[in-house]
Amino acid sequence: MSAVIDVREQSETEIDLEIASRRWNFVPSLDDWRALTGRAKVARVSAAAVLLLLAALGPHPLKDYGPTFAMDLGLIYAMVVVAVSVLGWIGEISLAVVAQMGCGLIVVNYLQRHHWPFPVILLAVIVSSIPFSIILGLFALRLRGINFVIATLAFGYLVQRSALSEYMGAGASEKGSVLRPSYLRTDDYLYYWILVSLIIVAAVCYMIGRSRVGKAITAMRDSETAFWTLGHSTAAYKLFVVCLSGAIATLAGAYFALLQLQVPAIYYQPGLAIVFFGFALAGGMGSIGGGIAAGVFFGALPKYLEAYTNGGFTRYDFFFYGLLSLLIFVKVAGGLGGLGQRLWARVEGRAP
Repeated sequence: MSAVIDVREQSETEIDLEIASRRWNFVPSLDDWRALTGRAKVARVSAAAVLLLLAALGPHPLKDYGPTFAMDLGLIYAMVVVAVSVLGWIGEISLAVVAQMGCGLIVVNYLQRHHWPFPVILLAVIVSSIPFSIILGLFALRLRGINFVIATLAFGYLVQRSALSEYMGAGASEKGSVLRPSYLRTDDYLYYWILVSLIIVAAVCYMIGRSRVGKAITAMRDSETAFWTLGHSTAAYKLFVVCLSGAIATLAGAYFALLQLQVPAIYYQPGLAIVFFGFALAGGMGSIGGGIAAGVFFGALPKYLEAYTNGGFTRYDFFFYGLLSLLIFVKVAGGLGGLGQRLWARVEGRAP
């Protein structure tokens, strides 16, 4: 019986890889567009126009309800949640994401003191995440499930205690501070810079998901044994996903530092990674759109409520996170990403 099941799993995996190898298929082709119904075409063009308008307006219509800082923080949280959610592609959970954010601050601070141009600093932040991610990737090759989760949490505490606290200190210090370039001197300017970066991150993840690499990762998650039997390296794909997640988290940490300007090491407590993991679950683990929606919602809304209540909401922020996340877990199958897919299927007039 088991032999029959193994053969069936291998054949399905082989089909997935064969389909993926025909073309890279990074973006939808003209054939994909022609295959859509008229209703679906109108819906997609309209949705793109609405999203573009909302993104361009950004926090400006909400000025009466709170500062631009709230929306900036929401976009940064969205980037962190995407970093956590990406690991769902290989069926793993990392709690070292906050430590990776702290590494982003260290790189920005160090390179600013050596007068590097800001765009080059951001590229260096992404590249600097690779060694850290490779270490986590080695954990992913040896450990699975709860063992990997505990290992990443322990590693996050190790980095926070030995590196971040030593470098930044427990309170405000010169090493825990960064400076904004003149063209990012206000939160409004910073919003558009973070927005463009988040769009690029989402686009890269989307294209990877459509490519042969994404199809291979999906096939590996469905049956890792069959994937390995067909001669494909599971290690390479796992390391790739871990490095992608690490690059996104480290970039988010750099933007978090630019938003706060003065960041003590206590802001990078590894336990906060559990909060971001909850956001990723609420968004739908592995869903990029759901992760962005959850990050913006849980990052921006509490800050607007805090401004509306003159700081009174601060004592209830974690209660808010827990209650809303729990409701989504219980009532919404697949999280916000799954809900969005079902609603969008109805808009386009197709079966969900």
